[in-house]
Amino acid sequence: MRIKSLVVVILLVLIIPAQTFPLTKGGQKRAWDVRNSFRIKKISNLQFAPDGETLYFVVSERNVQENCSYSSLWALPLKGGKACPLTELKSSVSHPRLSPDGKKIAFFSSSEGKFGLWIMNHDGAEKCKLTELEKSNAYLGMKGNEITWSPDGTQLAYNAAGPRHYSNIPSPQNPPNSNDVMVVERLLYKGFYYYSDLRRTYVWVISAEGGKPKQISFGDYDYHSISWSPDGSRVACVSNRTGRDDFNANNDICLLSTEGRDMIQLTNTIGPEYTPYWSPDGLQLAYLCRLRDHRSKESDAELRKVYVIPAEGGETINLTTSLDRWSMSPTWSRDSRTVYFSAQNSGRVGLYTAPAVGGKVDCVFEEDGRVEDFCLGSKGEVFLVYQDFTHPPEIFCIDQDGSEKEQMTYFNQSLVDEVEIIDSERFAFPSFDGLEIEGWIMKPYGFQESKKYPLIHAIHGGPHWQYGYSLLDTVKYQLYAAHGYAVMFINYRGSTGHGQAFSDACVGDLCGGEYKDLMVGLDYALGKFNFIDPARLAVTGVSYGGYLTNWVITQTDRYKAAVPISSISNIISVWGTDANPLWFESDGGFIPFEDYERAWSMSPLKYVKNCQTPTLFINGAWDFCTNLNQAEEMFTALKKLGVDAVLAIYPNEGHGVHNQPKHTFDYHMRALSWFDKYLK
Repeated sequence: MRIKSLVVVILLVLIIPAQTFPLTKGGQKRAWDVRNSFRIKKISNLQFAPDGETLYFVVSERNVQENCSYSSLWALPLKGGKACPLTELKSSVSHPRLSPDGKKIAFFSSSEGKFGLWIMNHDGAEKCKLTELEKSNAYLGMKGNEITWSPDGTQLAYNAAGPRHYSNIPSPQNPPNSNDVMVVERLLYKGFYYYSDLRRTYVWVISAEGGKPKQISFGDYDYHSISWSPDGSRVACVSNRTGRDDFNANNDICLLSTEGRDMIQLTNTIGPEYTPYWSPDGLQLAYLCRLRDHRSKESDAELRKVYVIPAEGGETINLTTSLDRWSMSPTWSRDSRTVYFSAQNSGRVGLYTAPAVGGKVDCVFEEDGRVEDFCLGSKGEVFLVYQDFTHPPEIFCIDQDGSEKEQMTYFNQSLVDEVEIIDSERFAFPSFDGLEIEGWIMKPYGFQESKKYPLIHAIHGGPHWQYGYSLLDTVKYQLYAAHGYAVMFINYRGSTGHGQAFSDACVGDLCGGEYKDLMVGLDYALGKFNFIDPARLAVTGVSYGGYLTNWVITQTDRYKAAVPISSISNIISVWGTDANPLWFESDGGFIPFEDYERAWSMSPLKYVKNCQTPTLFINGAWDFCTNLNQAEEMFTALKKLGVDAVLAIYPNEGHGVHNQPKHTFDYHMRALSWFDKYLK
């Protein structure tokens, strides 16, 4: 009986119609349509050609009609001319890397169902597959480069999966061990999507002319985030050498012999290192680092900082000591004297520099927007992928001092020209304990000051993440605003972008101070924005935001509708069944079996008898980050209590329901319909 009901729910996920808004009279831009979320083209992997004449990058898009995603490699002439694709638009290019002389490009791609390492000329000619390979779905946390060239351009190193643990590649259509018994011996036997294939990730070297790849890393370890040394002798990577990588996330920097003869472990710290990059002079490596033990592979309270270490080992330097912010993407200047990096700051992501010997950190560029990617030109200029609340990502160029921002691409210009993309207004308030919290309010399309509007209170995931000046992160809210809703979103304690103490403020107190921040923020918004109708409130969130949504509706009856997505309801049951048990041990501060009462007190399910809010639960069938059972437990309890509840289960989906565009499309519209049902 339960199977039949489940099938009905799954089959229904594609019947929600989408409303299309025509251009209004007088030439006013039309309101946001759900399809516009899939019109946005994302830009990544910026690379500057050594000859200074071309910029290379990847353009990605999602196609609802074909229910697939595409990524293609493009070239932009810097001395005039339009950007042009070097690969087919409906291709799957990832991790492209220019050769040192700029004449070749290596990349991963799939063709006829086969995944491989490819190479082509810089103009897109003479594409050929160097080798076929497979990737593991084992969850390794943050990763860096997966392809790197030898300095003489004759060889490539790349990451690929080692020998199969099971007899096949596990998938829902082809379960582990080909429908035979699945015998589990490792703790981390799940990925974020479906079961882990339990394969190790190794480093291989192959000639740029092709031939047989040579494995250069070995043993029961993973090796990733690779960078070839300028002298050609070593490939830097990170690898967990503790022998207990199911129980900790402690990666260290290792240097592999390019012949596979030996390995040097360069760091040996209690915290994890990430993404090492050689300086151009080969004397140092820059990398990201955390110093604390018991870190998580996913959301973690400790900010990542930029470090450098001598290539021979020795004393490290924290380049970001004076910058109390989450740092990302360390990149060397051409003279090896400066490290560029991006960092989060109060909803923004800016570009910063620090001397390689340590010293003053300078902000090169920061506006009310986000630097999503960057690369350095030959004359001090910097190329950025940049977006804000009302503009999708495009490539810009700035001078060395951050001035003279010039837009270089217009991939998303038609969307900007045709559609009303609504800006968000920032506000800040003191929370219950005086801690300043920031938030934003997005007004409805066609806003009229004299009218009252329903409010959707959106909660971000993480918890260590930040809302801010990003259209990509708020496209759902554009949809809600287009349908007459105001949307509020805040950076509660635990969010990034506000320093270490702010990020730590939720550790050991999950849903405690965070919930109070949300409620104080709601009261502040109701007092400040008199167009909000206090009788028509809804709440929603994804991942940790779904966890907080479940918490909110068991603590208050102020909200008339709720949509938790990929949520958590029971800390005791999620800890032992998800793909990353280290998350709760890091943020909760203990293991549930050490204090079941405390773990239960952090579980929305404990308080579910208080819930009166109609709730739509959305979850991927194979989400092993926040397992389906978390939504099922809350759904079952609400049904027993007589509260209106629906559970939408998306087949072949993992965390966040974003594998298949048609499913993302559907859940956006399904959530909107739920809000309409109870707020209009």
